[in-house]
Amino acid sequence: MEANAAGLKTLAGHFPTLAEEGTPDGAHLHLEEHNGLEAGSVGLVLERCDDE
Repeated sequence: MEANAAGLKTLAGHFPTLAEEGTPDGAHLHLEEHNGLEAGSVGLVLERCDDE
């Protein structure tokens, strides 16, 4: 993965949301071009998984 400073800050900002108490297993966020990423970026899905 490669990101500029702004992208890394945006990505880091999503982790507390997924880690928050009460967030259900399987909750996820889609980061895609036109949805938080710059043009030409590859999409990314962040998902909470409490199963071990």
